[in-house]
Amino acid sequence: MINSGDKKLIFLLESILLILPISLIFSNLISEILIFLIIVIFFTQVKKDEIQKILNNKIFIFLFLITLYLTINYFLNISKESSFTRSILFIRFPLYVIGLSYFLNKNYINKKKIFFVWGFIVFLICLDLLLQNSTGKNILGYEYVLQGELKRLGGFLNDELKIAYILNNFFVISLGSIFFYTQKNIYSLLTILFFTILVLYSVYLTGERSNFISLVLFVTVFFTFSNLRKYFITILIILIPIMVIKFSQTENNPKIKRMFTENIKHIKKNLVINEKESFLYKKNHYFAHFSTALQIFQDYPIIGVGLKNFRKYCDNPDYDEKIYPNFRDKKCATHPHNIYFEIMSELGAVGIIIFFGSFLYFFYIFFETYIKKKNIFILGNTIILMTFFIPFMPKGSFFTNWTAMIFWTVFAINCHLISEKKNS
Repeated sequence: MINSGDKKLIFLLESILLILPISLIFSNLISEILIFLIIVIFFTQVKKDEIQKILNNKIFIFLFLITLYLTINYFLNISKESSFTRSILFIRFPLYVIGLSYFLNKNYINKKKIFFVWGFIVFLICLDLLLQNSTGKNILGYEYVLQGELKRLGGFLNDELKIAYILNNFFVISLGSIFFYTQKNIYSLLTILFFTILVLYSVYLTGERSNFISLVLFVTVFFTFSNLRKYFITILIILIPIMVIKFSQTENNPKIKRMFTENIKHIKKNLVINEKESFLYKKNHYFAHFSTALQIFQDYPIIGVGLKNFRKYCDNPDYDEKIYPNFRDKKCATHPHNIYFEIMSELGAVGIIIFFGSFLYFFYIFFETYIKKKNIFILGNTIILMTFFIPFMPKGSFFTNWTAMIFWTVFAINCHLISEKKNS
């Protein structure tokens, strides 16, 4: 058990957490090592009576239920070469959630400092993206990615166009901590509004549509339920006419077309239901993935084909008939780009029940605690977690290590907050 006198161990834990976002930007391996260290330190410091409390926590019980099913599914699908690292080694994420939430519950960890440093890192990422957008290169000399006339920004991740996901999640944590740990005055109000606008604009500049939509939804819901709703509504009243005028003047701007015009067209087009055709029969490569995943599920309905096996089963010519002709050669990918179709095709009906049943319970507990405590920090984290579950929204694989490390960090903070004594 760590006490206030164990300064070296406390310093190590705080250092691990302070550099976590940086490690996620520059090295998956270092991120994995940091998470492993948190788990190891947890097991060396936790007391026996605390273990009993953890084992009785229903959230952790459901996390281990998911892990148990992934392990069973791996052995049932071993003939299909199911992924060992994504199935059995998934156990590290529930252990990480337990370890991180455990240490955050202790008074010797300076949570305010950690979350505020994360906010500063988010601020630096935004500045780097602004630099890359205006000069063509970021601080490290990485150039933007040109797709036709469109400039896509990768920032510190270079040509990996996923910087907005880490930006979104650590922004949400930082924003929640400002609400939770600071007094409400004009300075905190201006900080919150400036920070929000900066991150929104930076994510817009990346050209990542799904993450931009997720962030807009988060900001809208979060500020509607916060005590800043009147300021948020005032800003909207001022900004909407300006945006309409600006949009009408720059309608042919490639980024505006991608992030707004084309998005609206895609949503309208993809919601159309033709009685003569399947709903998934669309002129869209993501819907080609979705249709393929559904057909894989129909062929392997009980336990699916195993994690990371969509890529091995998608190239089946029998699936072409239900895919729009122009996109039949694009039906394959490393994953279906949507959590529902990923679980459906790779984990089957049993996986659907266990996985989504567990998350329905998690979100119920989070919302219930938010209502009781009126803690906007919990609400913000829950909203951003839920954006991963927006139907038909293209997303990265839920089980990719990088994505999972970020997702479970936010989840762990919520597990800490629901047991936090202080109310906002």
